[in-house]
Amino acid sequence: MLLQLHQLRRQMCRGAYALDVDAIRWRAGDPGKRHATAARRTFSRLHLGTGGGLSVAVESLEAALSDMRELVVLLGGCPRVARQPYSAYLLMESCMFGRQMEKEQIIGFLLRSSQDLDVLPILGPREVGKWTLVEHVCLDERVRKHFAHIHRLSSDYEHHLSLIDGAARSLIVVGLDGGGGSGEEEERWRRLHASVRRRAHGGSKFILISRAGAHAGLGTAPPLWLRAPRREELWYFFRALAFGGADPEGLPKLLRVAMALFAGIHDPAAFAAAGLIAASLRADLSARSWRRVLGVYAGATDWRGVFLCRPVNGAPGVPCTFRDRRKSTGAATARSVLPGVTMLDLVTGGAVLPGGETRFDVLVWRSRIPPYASYVATCDVGRARQVVAVEKKRARTRRRRQQGEERDELISLKKR
Repeated sequence: MLLQLHQLRRQMCRGAYALDVDAIRWRAGDPGKRHATAARRTFSRLHLGTGGGLSVAVESLEAALSDMRELVVLLGGCPRVARQPYSAYLLMESCMFGRQMEKEQIIGFLLRSSQDLDVLPILGPREVGKWTLVEHVCLDERVRKHFAHIHRLSSDYEHHLSLIDGAARSLIVVGLDGGGGSGEEEERWRRLHASVRRRAHGGSKFILISRAGAHAGLGTAPPLWLRAPRREELWYFFRALAFGGADPEGLPKLLRVAMALFAGIHDPAAFAAAGLIAASLRADLSARSWRRVLGVYAGATDWRGVFLCRPVNGAPGVPCTFRDRRKSTGAATARSVLPGVTMLDLVTGGAVLPGGETRFDVLVWRSRIPPYASYVATCDVGRARQVVAVEKKRARTRRRRQQGEERDELISLKKR
């Protein structure tokens, strides 16, 4: 049933994406529309990801809806889970999006009776939400009642063995470095597992988090693989955050701008990038404001691009690059230690640049859900000016070369 519901959610997101793409296609094909050219340019950057158009999406949704009567009857006897994503569209930033099936699978593993020290590996690429998923599992009331202690151990877990109480049922979450499954790291893990197993209470369990596929064999249960969100699912998330309670179908101009911005999101931290851009859109639901945000992000689709920061005092825009992005969780995300200037404020004109400084830290984005990850980057004004100067020099060189080629061609024609 979880698999069928997961498939239904996926097809729902795909259908919503197909409808929005079809609206852009219709607008691009109408020469009478004022923004037809811009719509065609936006549509050329979009794709359905899984192939096909609106008709294929409808067929897939109909297939997912087949035999739903039996499913509804069976679900009547199951405990209710959060009705997402639709019922939480106004609170999407405060909800874990699209991981309900995986969450229930992990909880089922943890609540399963066993006298052995079972291990569940959770694997996937970076920034896919492994720690976020596990944190939501640990906060679930069923898990908190089942385990007397929940331990979260980092890469130096061997130094925290004394904290594990062998007399009580414990859940131990261990994060491996994921350095390709090195023999040294695996040996350290086996020593930890053997040490805890000798004195652990029956029913204690391990969750192993890693990016390395080679660590799949370290568990006693089949590993849970997390994938990056599909484009259709990410679009549903992005659209809900950007429009809030507004209906995108009644705002076609904003829908086109939103899709143009969405087409440029290719950052590994897709949810963070979507949340950052959507927040700047939702602040002002006007076409002028959204086109200004599009202009800000048009020339920089990753954090290394050059942005034009706009101080609120009306001074000329200052080029900035955002480098050395780093992620922190836990105590390091306390608001008192985070930078007071945000990237969003800098690029949209909501903050003044620190006087006289050319390098300073900015808060890129802060998650509103556990474990409350924060992304901080260094704004480098000096490097951005160098990049702009080099690009201008290259542009002048290309222009002179083109003018020289045109002059030579004109001389050649005159000689003929």
